[in-house]
Amino acid sequence: MSVYLTKKVYRKTIIVIFCIKTLCVGHLVAQEIHFSQFYANPLTANPANTAWYDGNLRLNGMYRTQWKAVDNKPYQTISLSAEKQFQYYDHSYGFGFLFLRDESGYYNLINDKFLASGAFALDVEGHKLSGGVQFGLVYKTTKNMHYTYDEQFDLGGENVFNRAFANGETEGGKIFHMVVNAGVLWQKRLADNFVALAGFSLFNLNVPNESMYGMELDGTKQLLRSAVQFGGKCEFGNVFLIPRLYFVRQEKATDFLVGTNVEYQLKKRVLPYAGTLFRYGFAENYDASVWVVGLKYNRFDIGFSYDINVSSLRDATKKRGAFEVSLTYLTPSWKSSKVKIPCERI
Repeated sequence: MSVYLTKKVYRKTIIVIFCIKTLCVGHLVAQEIHFSQFYANPLTANPANTAWYDGNLRLNGMYRTQWKAVDNKPYQTISLSAEKQFQYYDHSYGFGFLFLRDESGYYNLINDKFLASGAFALDVEGHKLSGGVQFGLVYKTTKNMHYTYDEQFDLGGENVFNRAFANGETEGGKIFHMVVNAGVLWQKRLADNFVALAGFSLFNLNVPNESMYGMELDGTKQLLRSAVQFGGKCEFGNVFLIPRLYFVRQEKATDFLVGTNVEYQLKKRVLPYAGTLFRYGFAENYDASVWVVGLKYNRFDIGFSYDINVSSLRDATKKRGAFEVSLTYLTPSWKSSKVKIPCERI
């Protein structure tokens, strides 16, 4: 019995420590949904990405699972989006819809987001600019009452913990609020073989209150989150280098991703690619390395990535990080390549 109890106590201690670190360690940005393949999920990275592509309709799906080693209950995130582009003379605008669901492991904190976005893009002397806004609803619930607590310890019980005992906890309500986000993008060809990209976005502009107990305190507000994005494309014949940098800051929490993908044009519409990203806490510890492989085939783009965790959480996660899969489908552009020139009829 003593060995069994020791294992149970150790297991619960690891879980509690893990949850505290998840909520407190700055470089995880655990309060917000995030993806390692942020570029494959553009509406979550910057609202100005809405309809920022060469095509008519873009559909995207993404799945992320991580930290399964902790009590065999992984954190899981699902994303689905659809965008439509419209042409207005030399400019373009578009609308998009995004659904996100994030379920946080052991305590089953479920975070659902329903977002709509719009953006307008134009060319100014070779500079391509885009501005976008995003708004929607956030709905959060938890199933914390489904678990056992110290107050339910029953030495004579069959399962050690007895759910019939009062747990001393108060089950919170549900969180439901609006959210407003905005962003801008810039792109320009700086050389014959190099295109540069930069973007800036702000999330939680309305600073919504998030309390399951109806409190309105500074600590219950979802604070403003800012994101900076840099990237580009270097062309060397059939080889393309895609450098990327994405930095997110929310209060003292930071998330810094930097890396490069390499694409090779095997055939006209067949481009396999691979690459790596490194995740840091900017001024803090190195968190993980992300390894990416994928294939662009015709109008489809499928990517896989795996995070190898090397931060202080590695003791709880056993260095097992996150696995992601992304799938994007892009329909051809309806923009006419012909230009009408009016002329007088004789």
